[in-house]
Amino acid sequence: MLDYQILGLFILVFVLGFFIGKFVYETYVNKKEKKLDERLEKIENEYYETINQAQRKAESIIEDANKESQQKLNRVEILEDRLSKKEEKLEQEKSELAEKKEEVNQLKEDINNEHQKQIEKLEEISNLSKQEAKEKLFDIIKSENKEEISNFINKQEQLKQEESEKVAHGIISKILPRVGVNNVSEFTISIVDLPSEETKGKIIGKEGRNISFFERLTGSEIIIDDTPLVVNVSCFDPEKRFVATETLKKLINDGRINPIYIEKYYNEVVSDFDNYVLEKGKEALTSLSLPMMKPDIVKMIGQFYFRYSYGQNLWIHSIEVARICEAIASEMKLDSVLAKKAGLFHDIGKLKNGAGIAHSKAGGEILRKFGLNETIINAAESHHFDIQPDNPISWIVAAADGISAGRPGARLNTKNMFIERMENLEKLISGIDGVKKVYIMQAGREIMSFVDPEKVDDVQLQEILKIISSKIEGQLDYPGTIRVVGIRENKVTSYIS
Repeated sequence: MLDYQILGLFILVFVLGFFIGKFVYETYVNKKEKKLDERLEKIENEYYETINQAQRKAESIIEDANKESQQKLNRVEILEDRLSKKEEKLEQEKSELAEKKEEVNQLKEDINNEHQKQIEKLEEISNLSKQEAKEKLFDIIKSENKEEISNFINKQEQLKQEESEKVAHGIISKILPRVGVNNVSEFTISIVDLPSEETKGKIIGKEGRNISFFERLTGSEIIIDDTPLVVNVSCFDPEKRFVATETLKKLINDGRINPIYIEKYYNEVVSDFDNYVLEKGKEALTSLSLPMMKPDIVKMIGQFYFRYSYGQNLWIHSIEVARICEAIASEMKLDSVLAKKAGLFHDIGKLKNGAGIAHSKAGGEILRKFGLNETIINAAESHHFDIQPDNPISWIVAAADGISAGRPGARLNTKNMFIERMENLEKLISGIDGVKKVYIMQAGREIMSFVDPEKVDDVQLQEILKIISSKIEGQLDYPGTIRVVGIRENKVTSYIS
């Protein structure tokens, strides 16, 4: 009985605890829901307040923008109005200007017509046309003012000449120290050093067997004299002399000199000759800082090394001209690389010796065949003025060629050749009408021409000097610059007794 009472009490407590817990839980939940509702209401109020503020701000911004837009629109309308008024004014001024222009043209036409009538009236009165009157007036002025005209021409020519010479001297004085090269070059003899005097005996051989075989094989002559430790290889053909010299050097280095080894080393040098020519061409391009070209062109440049003109080595001369051209073109703000190439190739026609045409023309044909620049071709064809130079670089090449060839010691000229050239120059000038005497001075660098004062006046003297210059340029080859001086002298003699 007691157990049932306890169980009933336990159940009662459990039920009572359940309802109390439920009440407490519901009370807690209701309190939380109430707080949540209050918070949601607050958030909702803040949200709507924020939206209202944003809307009010947006309306304020839109209102300000509308006001600003209206102000700008008003300013644009004002500007358009001003512009419209200016356009109307310009159109009015343009119309007035057109009317004035038409009036001026009409006035000009009336003046021209009146001027033409006056000219026709003057021609009718004088029985001379306008051109005839002009020529007659010029003749009168010329005859009455010969001395003044002559002095004016002389003064202007002297001023221009002094100015041009000053500029030219400045350019040349700048470039020559930079491009000057030694001009020591072999012409017909090459010198070979010997290790000892006994080597001369080996070269000669028993009963002259070695030297005779060597000379017959190479086409060159070995000159053995009393000069210690050297022998000379002589030949007018530079290529044969080079082959003979290189062969002799190889024989001396080997020490075994006999016909077998002479032929062996000769064949080696001949087989390597083309490579040597190619290397000399590359050497020229490298020394001038030019890019490599087609092998055929490089080989032709190498062949310069075995060509001579009046004793001047063509390889050295071409490199020197190229450097002078580069320096002058640089001073004149022209294409220095193109000028350098033109200077290098200007004498390439000399490789076609015996072709029956001038080397300048032959050079143009060679360069045109390889498709080189027209400026380079013109420089080669015109550097002796066989044709007219058509660009500044061609004139530079002609000047550089004259500088290189005309400086002392550059070329070997025989006495007979010099006398013949002076005689041709004297005959050429003496044949000009009005020239009485001709004196060639300073090895052909200065020409003194005396004219007949009864036939030639001061103005005609200027024309004769121009004729002399054109004849020399057109018919003679000359290095450097020739000074032409004309002298007209009147001598009056009286006697008193």
